[in-house]
Amino acid sequence: MQLLIMISFKLVHAHGYAVEEHYVHTSDGFVLGVHRLRKPGYNFTHKGVVFFQHGFMQCSEAWIARGPRKCLAYTLLEEGFDVWLGNNRGNKYSYKHVKHSPTDDAFWDFCIDDYASHDIPAMIEYILKCTGVPSICYIGFSQGTAQAFACFSVNHTLASKINLFVALAPAARVRQLKNPLVAAVSTSKPKLVFKLFGNKALLPETLFWRRVLSKQLYTWLIDFFLDFLFGWKCLNIDPREKAALYSKLYSFSSVKTLVHWFQITGTQNFQAFDANIQNMNPSKYKSYVLPSYQPSKISCPIALFYGGRDTVPDMPWLLSSLPKGSMVYKEESYEHLDFMWAASAPQLIDKQVVDLVHKHRTTPAKMDMPADQRMMAEDSH
Repeated sequence: MQLLIMISFKLVHAHGYAVEEHYVHTSDGFVLGVHRLRKPGYNFTHKGVVFFQHGFMQCSEAWIARGPRKCLAYTLLEEGFDVWLGNNRGNKYSYKHVKHSPTDDAFWDFCIDDYASHDIPAMIEYILKCTGVPSICYIGFSQGTAQAFACFSVNHTLASKINLFVALAPAARVRQLKNPLVAAVSTSKPKLVFKLFGNKALLPETLFWRRVLSKQLYTWLIDFFLDFLFGWKCLNIDPREKAALYSKLYSFSSVKTLVHWFQITGTQNFQAFDANIQNMNPSKYKSYVLPSYQPSKISCPIALFYGGRDTVPDMPWLLSSLPKGSMVYKEESYEHLDFMWAASAPQLIDKQVVDLVHKHRTTPAKMDMPADQRMMAEDSH
């Protein structure tokens, strides 16, 4: 593993903090960028380790876009925790593979299964080795929760190293999209979706439109499509912050990941990707059964925060599928994005999360020295 390369992560620096970028290699050859936040002065003592995982078509910047005193990641950093931000394969900070180029079809041949079986374990094991703690807190948003539900339900060894799994705006089994035309596409044959979007990166032209359109127009378009697709009104987000926040809504992901979500929607089952796309047709009987991810089998403590106006997750199913003893919090007025970006989130959500992280934290096993010194010391033995 390559280690500890400082980058100009301008957003963090502008907020008065420092950042390290670590490169984590997955078992199937992707190189993931993982960010470690630092307070000025580089104090390496901490109360525990917290790992954040972003949602679909996002990157680590989504967690810190609102700035100090408004972002859960910064709040936990100020509380004395060692904060790490993960990035899925393919996004702007994980845009590298040891064999394949992003111009290759093979580079984009990944979905939720790969995030769960490769990316999450690689990043968590790296952080555990880097910090020397026995366990960490995992905080996910949207797809970041789906990856964890999938990973921890089958990888019990890794789940035993999670002292708390916080699921913000959780996603596992999901509902049909609001718009009937888009809903019809989502339940159509995967071959049609690949025909519409290609088989590489999903909607890369978004970056072009974000550059050429005015902030006001781009913000209006995002508001329109969020309402068109999901029925979200985004009234809990401060309009003055929308331009900056919406600029963090897109980073590269694969069309195959979208197809995987559409398969979950069409089958109403939180399952592995169905690679038999040539014959897959929702109207026909299938003679095979795919593995399903079962949140009930997760052994680590779970705290779930969901919104009464969130149209994406099938919450009755998920709530009935949680392990006994899971902590559940409902914010009636919240939609999906509100759990990261609502103006009231620091008071209504973040304070509760901080209290839970303190309650479940594990004391570091040994003094947390700088990561480069720790790795050098371990490699010498």
